[in-house]
Amino acid sequence: MSRKRFQIAACALVALFAASAFAGCGGSGDSSTGGDGSSESAGGGSIDISDFPLYEEDYDSIMYTEEEYKEKMSRPYWYGNIMYNELTLPIQYENGEAYAKLEYTPLKVINVLDQKLKTTYAEGTDYVVDAENKRLVIPQGSSVPLISETADSGVNVPDGYELSDTPDNYTKYTIWDLGSGPFVYTESSLFYGKYLSVTYAYDLSELPAGVFNTYDPDMLTKVRQKLEAGEDISLAVIGDSITEGSSSTGDSLKVDPRTPGYTRQLKEEIERVYGVSVTYTNSAKGGTKSEWPLSAAGTMALQHAKDAKPDLCVIAYGMNDGTGGVLPFEYQMNIESIMAQIKVASPECEFILVNTFPCNPLYEREPGIFDEYLKKLEGIAEKYDDGSVKVIDMLKVGNYFLETKKYCEISSSNVNHPNDFMHRVYAMNVMTAICDYKNIGK
Repeated sequence: MSRKRFQIAACALVALFAASAFAGCGGSGDSSTGGDGSSESAGGGSIDISDFPLYEEDYDSIMYTEEEYKEKMSRPYWYGNIMYNELTLPIQYENGEAYAKLEYTPLKVINVLDQKLKTTYAEGTDYVVDAENKRLVIPQGSSVPLISETADSGVNVPDGYELSDTPDNYTKYTIWDLGSGPFVYTESSLFYGKYLSVTYAYDLSELPAGVFNTYDPDMLTKVRQKLEAGEDISLAVIGDSITEGSSSTGDSLKVDPRTPGYTRQLKEEIERVYGVSVTYTNSAKGGTKSEWPLSAAGTMALQHAKDAKPDLCVIAYGMNDGTGGVLPFEYQMNIESIMAQIKVASPECEFILVNTFPCNPLYEREPGIFDEYLKKLEGIAEKYDDGSVKVIDMLKVGNYFLETKKYCEISSSNVNHPNDFMHRVYAMNVMTAICDYKNIGK
């Protein structure tokens, strides 16, 4: 079967386009593209490739470049068939096997880099593609550094890292145990320094149903009208450490490849897509709960956001609320109070409310609390019939990746902070609330 052929099952396509949601039915097949841009699938159905604005038909010929990656790093990968720099850990398992798991079946591995995006690894020497099992096998003699299967629990931690009660951004880590088993917490390179960055073409039929946000033309119409008219906008964000940019190599760790946190990516992607200037105000603060902007300690941060007179405001709390005992009704009241304050300063402001991605299951204090917060956010949005409040569910997205990956593969802290890849997925998912990628092309 030719790699250049479009591989997707017809049943997935029907669900994908008819229901405006992604669906997979577990199969794949060859297709051929007609002169009108349609594609004939193995099941006999016809699709329009234009529904996938980032789709690359001739992916065998794609050459990875830094410039191409930077341009596409915050675009929703699920609108195409190329995964750019998915982060994965090359793990030495206790059964003797060594491999790095991928989210999807690799039809073509285009490039494999280290975490810094500086070192290129060679197929056949440093890794072997095992497409059937969705992984890169690390052979004997590979220059790819491995990490033990048990390192995330504090066992067989790589040399050069120090167990400490005060973990830092350099070499120190600590071990927590809340009763469900030990797990490592660190902001050092213990995990992120071992990541592989894998760019590959994948089978669209494997995209999940109902996980990622889908564009809705009836939402956020005011801000989008400004953007489509080429008008500059003001973007304010307020939240906890995730929204501050924690564990991103750009905004937090200050190491290569300097990937910004998701809200800065959001600013830059809006500017790239619409050719406008975005005034960006980040009032997020690590370690805070939804009550913080309403407290004396958070007054200045909230005022900073109000002074920005935002056209769009992203509010993202929940991680610390959930681990800090904030009741769902309290959480709702706090979010609504923040919104009310913002609207006093900027009556036309529209809102994106982000439900947090999951914490490490061993760190979870109250199972199901993040789901309860989501219900409260959705309840807030339902009060507005003008489409001015949109909810983005990152809990569902994070749990989707955890079906395949260990927590330390989506969080370099191994507790509650998304790594560079998940910051990018955050930005991608939020952008789908703003931008109709199907109609802007590549």
